[in-house]
Amino acid sequence: MMDNTVQMTDSIPPVAMIFAAGRGRRMQPLSDVVPKPALPVPGGPVVSWALRLVARCGVPNAVLNSWWLAQTMEESAAEALPPELNLRFSREEHLMETAGGLALARDRGLLGTDGPVLIVNGDGILNLDLKDLFRRHHESEDLVTLGLLPHLGPELWSRVVLDRCGLVSAILPPGTPAAGEVPLLYPGVMVIAREALDTLQTTPSGVAPALWTPARAQARLGGVLVSGHWREVGRTPDYLEAVMALLGDRNDVHASARVAPSAVLNQTLIGPDVTIDQEAVINQGIISHGAVIGAGARIIRSVVLGDVRVEAGRTMTDEIRT
Repeated sequence: MMDNTVQMTDSIPPVAMIFAAGRGRRMQPLSDVVPKPALPVPGGPVVSWALRLVARCGVPNAVLNSWWLAQTMEESAAEALPPELNLRFSREEHLMETAGGLALARDRGLLGTDGPVLIVNGDGILNLDLKDLFRRHHESEDLVTLGLLPHLGPELWSRVVLDRCGLVSAILPPGTPAAGEVPLLYPGVMVIAREALDTLQTTPSGVAPALWTPARAQARLGGVLVSGHWREVGRTPDYLEAVMALLGDRNDVHASARVAPSAVLNQTLIGPDVTIDQEAVINQGIISHGAVIGAGARIIRSVVLGDVRVEAGRTMTDEIRT
């Protein structure tokens, strides 16, 4: 496992903000039942990757914002909480978006009063080494420092370009890189200075217009390459593919699930409060959050999520049931 322990303790932010409040419309209908960061993956919910990242980096405190299905989101994060991390919640009455959520957490006194803040998107699979991100922010005049990866797919996601000083010279839409361009990928991790945090208005707004644009106008939007792995979990096919990749050839069964001894599981994730009846066969499936699979049912490359039942003897192939 990657060693993400940072030796420069004075550069480690005292607090992190994990974004987990969004509606997750691209993940519908799954996100109608479970918030996207709370969707199960091997080892815990999606947000567990952000929580573990923050803890491994030595950041002692974290704040997670919630809005859509807030209670479910908060319970999921609490269950996945590393013991060394102190977590508090900032529940929003109305969706404040990313920068607005930051401002609201600040106003509530949840982000402290000193030092930078680590920002992590809560809806991706990520395992990153952030030492260079912390070092760059600590040693520079950046208002915002982006953690960046070599680009995995310039035609799929926006491209960030740095100049020789490590300042962001361009943020470009998805497309073919120009000759000589070195496209970088923003995986949803950055550090912001207290000076930048204090300028935010407590109104719904995104980080790009509220933080990145002003910082870049002052030549204080920086970036640095970090090492590690990131995988998007944006749409249902992405989610299923990510779970299968994490499973490999094994199964992952939640402790609260009830699986009949005669049931057959192959490369399958079984989440909390699930019942799998006798002689059911599940091949490359995700079954979670109270779903019931009837006796003799066959589930193939499908997701069954929530308080639903698949009838005995039913065959599902490449389907979603919520």
